[in-house]
Amino acid sequence: MTTALQKYSKHLCVKNLILQACKCFDTIPDYRPNHCSNGIPFSNFAKSAFAMMHQKYDSLLSFDTDQADPVIRHNLETMYHVKDGKVPCDTHMREILDPIAPEEFRKPFKKLFSLVQRNKLLKAFEFKCGDLKDCYLMPVDGTGLFYSGECRCNECCVKNKGKRNESYYHNLMGGCIVHPEQKTVIPFAPEAIVLQDGATKNDCEKNAIKRYLAHVKREHPHLNLAILLDGLYADNPTIELIRSYGWHYIIVAKDGNHKSLIEAMNALCDQGNLNYHEITNKEKGTKHWFRYANNVPLNASDFAENVNVLDYVETDKEGNRHTWCWVTDIELTEETVEEIMIGGRCRWHIENQTFNTLKNQGYNIEHNYGHGKYHLATNLAYLTFLAFMVDQIQEMTSPEFQKALKERSKGVRTYLWKLITRIFLSWFLEGWDELFEAINKGIKPGRVKINTS
Repeated sequence: MTTALQKYSKHLCVKNLILQACKCFDTIPDYRPNHCSNGIPFSNFAKSAFAMMHQKYDSLLSFDTDQADPVIRHNLETMYHVKDGKVPCDTHMREILDPIAPEEFRKPFKKLFSLVQRNKLLKAFEFKCGDLKDCYLMPVDGTGLFYSGECRCNECCVKNKGKRNESYYHNLMGGCIVHPEQKTVIPFAPEAIVLQDGATKNDCEKNAIKRYLAHVKREHPHLNLAILLDGLYADNPTIELIRSYGWHYIIVAKDGNHKSLIEAMNALCDQGNLNYHEITNKEKGTKHWFRYANNVPLNASDFAENVNVLDYVETDKEGNRHTWCWVTDIELTEETVEEIMIGGRCRWHIENQTFNTLKNQGYNIEHNYGHGKYHLATNLAYLTFLAFMVDQIQEMTSPEFQKALKERSKGVRTYLWKLITRIFLSWFLEGWDELFEAINKGIKPGRVKINTS
């Protein structure tokens, strides 16, 4: 999932990452009458929910059962800054988190990403292609979270609308900065995909990406990006939007959706105006074939965007052929086609290293923690994404985390989550240093004391 990219920085340790996230939770406006609800500080609701997601609880009820233990309340206070150890019950937590605008839960993402930038971690992710400078690959895509035939909130999409067996489902759009050569990602804040009345699934995904990219541009105005998208977004409006933000794009172009583009490429081929390039990797036994052209009309409309088109065929040592086609605004030359191909294939990182990890490696992103009436499902999904971001940064920068993952859990992340939760549930801890020392040194249960001499 990630690779160690930089020496340890105290600003990127889990203690500081969680502290900065919790400071953002402290700024969420308290909308409760008289700012009081059973004596629980308002920020404790967000902090407790984040702790639940970061500890990989598979249900709110399980967390509610455990939080009554004095050990857990102590650790929530010392490690997640839950004031006075006052933790809301599951019902109360849902009620309070539900009306909070999801924009409030975007703030910690921006804060943590700024730490990544200031500590030079982002530099290792630079996409070097042609004349591009300080550019980063950002794949974006949507994914389904959970479905229900009964429960529905304002941010649910609807199947079979108006029919007896209509069903409701929650979708999320997410993006991340990816390393062009390694399976490493830094998540961005996600965006709920909301189905408007009368719209199709494709419509709502296209509306969601407009909101998503607008958020990214507002929160990171100086970040130079190359947006990686699937074939759904290979259209004039999306390309115009990306270019209006000063970004680049590499978008999949599928045959069935781009008849005129294919015809234009075939016409250029007949005229002898296409460029070709081949690479043979003798060590791996693979062959790479490129066909490309610049300034090709995307479609047959009068106002079609001119795009650069790259056809690519990979033949493996068994003779199996795999084909791709991308459109991009980055100039295609013999020197850049391989980099564009590598960048285009990084789009799968949003599926494999992000959504797949969130669904199958302990984060329980598909679990329905509650719909609520307004934003509950979205807010809890955002907090799950935030927990994933904290873990990703840790895996890249923290020697203690890396040692625990490699030596104590043999590289199996789900087992490391179990080790962390086991100690969190059983021992009085004063901080994250004690927890990782307990894991890495195999200290027996009890109050852990660090030798500070």
